[in-house]
Amino acid sequence: MSDTDSRSAAKSTASPSGNPRQENDFYGQMFSLEENLNACLTVALKELEDRFAPYPALRESWHSLKAFLRKRGKRVRPMLFLFSYQLFDERAEVPPMAAFRVAAALEIFHAFALIHDDIIDASHSRRGAPTLHKRLELEAGVEERQGENLALVLGDILFGFAMEGFLDPGIEPQRSARALRYFLKVAQDTGMGQAVEIAHLGEALGELSEDEILRTYFLKTTRYTIESPLILGAILSGAGHGVEHALAGFARPLGLAFQVENDLHEIAGMVEGDAELAYDLHAGVKTLFLKRLHEALPPAGRIRMEGLLRDGGVSEFSALVQAPPARQVTARLREEVRQYFEEARHALRVPSLNTAQRRSLLDFAEFISLNSHHSESGSTRAATA
Repeated sequence: MSDTDSRSAAKSTASPSGNPRQENDFYGQMFSLEENLNACLTVALKELEDRFAPYPALRESWHSLKAFLRKRGKRVRPMLFLFSYQLFDERAEVPPMAAFRVAAALEIFHAFALIHDDIIDASHSRRGAPTLHKRLELEAGVEERQGENLALVLGDILFGFAMEGFLDPGIEPQRSARALRYFLKVAQDTGMGQAVEIAHLGEALGELSEDEILRTYFLKTTRYTIESPLILGAILSGAGHGVEHALAGFARPLGLAFQVENDLHEIAGMVEGDAELAYDLHAGVKTLFLKRLHEALPPAGRIRMEGLLRDGGVSEFSALVQAPPARQVTARLREEVRQYFEEARHALRVPSLNTAQRRSLLDFAEFISLNSHHSESGSTRAATA
């Protein structure tokens, strides 16, 4: 299927309500899986509520946590896991309930990660609502430091609860153990990427190499968001090591494309006058766009750019990203994104994947290309008022 044909198919198979228009299309498959995931998440929240019930002192904390968990995001990771499981499971057309419980565990793990990220970034909003630590201040009536401490520990509880999902009795024990070991390694790598990103916050762009930025992208986005859900689905459905290797080769360029597209989306938002979209810029994160722009500027321009980044001059920065050097950098990165998608498609040309699996993964790549803007947080420097 060509890029044009695939894009046309993607646009024509989903109705405005999200219901599938034709049987067995990618969007229809995702819609069906999501309905079951929603039900499983509801059950998981009830089980979690029962865990909190014996502790009256945590009643208000649970209410805040439940409201935070119900504020849904895109659910990219659990949906991608279920897609992969269904793709490689030869026993049934619909994944078993145990697979949906693992998918719910992935979403709950993601909530744990977001809670900690929001405290690190001093964010006050997430998905159009207060972050958990701010919600605890507003709803539970605790002081700022206590709200952050409570949120940290509530996040830790979610981590433990999520890991239980991998040990579901409905999963073959050896597969369950291997999947858990794999995901714990991914969780460590994601933490490493976050730690490296934080360590780079105080460094000037000129001190960082492009390879360091790309490695952080791999750890924080590629492995966590794209590779791990795909490979977990393959492991738990019983696919062979050849499939896992093919999926890793497919995920790496796809994850880079996903992250670079998001960087460009934030810059585009700034150009259009919505500086709140520039989440990474607010946070001081060193992106590939910023690194390339820094290299493209003359010495005086680099000094000015570093000053704007250091002093938080986001509004003034919008003029810089509309200048010719920035437009050239943007054009080049868009071309590289196109090449990343082509590299991902090429990675599927391996004997370990059959024609139907290859076609489904190509459809997924097309879906990612049309839905690659993943920033979820509000400004990290929001005022307390």
